[in-house]
Amino acid sequence: MNAGTVSRVRIHPGATVRVTVDPYTSVLALACAAAAARMRGGRPAVGDRWSGAELHAVSRLVVPGSSVAPEALTPAAPDRDTTVADELERLRSMSAEDLHADLDLTYAGDPPPHWSEVAGAARRWLGDTAAALETVWRLVEPVWQAQDRRRGREIERVGTAAARGALDIVLAQAHPRGRMVDGALEFPDPEGTDVDASRHTVVLAPLLSGVDVSISNLDRPGLVWLGYPAPVPAGEDEGGLAALLTPVRATLLRLLGTPWTMSRLASAVGLAPATATHQISALVADGLVSRRREGRHTVVERTDRGTGLLELYGVSDLPLRPPLSTPRRLPARPRTGPTG
Repeated sequence: MNAGTVSRVRIHPGATVRVTVDPYTSVLALACAAAAARMRGGRPAVGDRWSGAELHAVSRLVVPGSSVAPEALTPAAPDRDTTVADELERLRSMSAEDLHADLDLTYAGDPPPHWSEVAGAARRWLGDTAAALETVWRLVEPVWQAQDRRRGREIERVGTAAARGALDIVLAQAHPRGRMVDGALEFPDPEGTDVDASRHTVVLAPLLSGVDVSISNLDRPGLVWLGYPAPVPAGEDEGGLAALLTPVRATLLRLLGTPWTMSRLASAVGLAPATATHQISALVADGLVSRRREGRHTVVERTDRGTGLLELYGVSDLPLRPPLSTPRRLPARPRTGPTG
């Protein structure tokens, strides 16, 4: 890593550490990743659901060669748990004057061109950004909820490391491409800075696993805040879809790109009809598949939300294969009682 292209944050090995439950930062990270992918010509699931104005608003956060954004985009109180609804309401309620003051403070009165453009339409940008983030949240909310236990394990891991004087091990993972060098967290940054946070409280905000983006705020008085992807526990799939839905439900969702009758679907995956109905009901409850009656049959198929979830995880449709398991058939037994 070359000087000027990295940030270095010096942190005391005995620093006070807090871990927050903060879905908003995961939403922001995913939005940045989707906007960057669209700028490279990709078509991520999230970005395809934005209007042109929403995509333009979020793209201000990922301009090549830039990594600094107004502080208003990070949680209002980063050392406390937050909700997406509260943070979006805060963005929508900000005045143009509030954003102008934030930009002036962030860029010492000289914002770069892409932020000067925002300043000229501050209220519109705030509304479009909040709308774009809300779209992301609608798509990933079930993923966030399903990873609750994973975040719990990460909180335990951080607490254990801090208690045993091994905070550096955790901090080395607090950026997808970070490392600890001479007591400082060092990570790539096109607008690199050097921060002495040796007396600061460290606030860690585990993001959704699999998000290859980190978000930090190094300018808050008395604390340094780092949002980073929660580690994937050993044995779990990196994509996380099976961990989210259970392997059976992940398989069903991948099959349902076209309509299936319940009886045919149960046979295809080797499930008893009652078990298949239970699994499909769970997917219906999450809004990932729909179910309707057609004559004597029940027909199920994937919803747009379900397709978006597969795209988010980079998972393709599953071609029809033999049943995952074959139900065991009991041998025929003769009747032993009266027949009539």
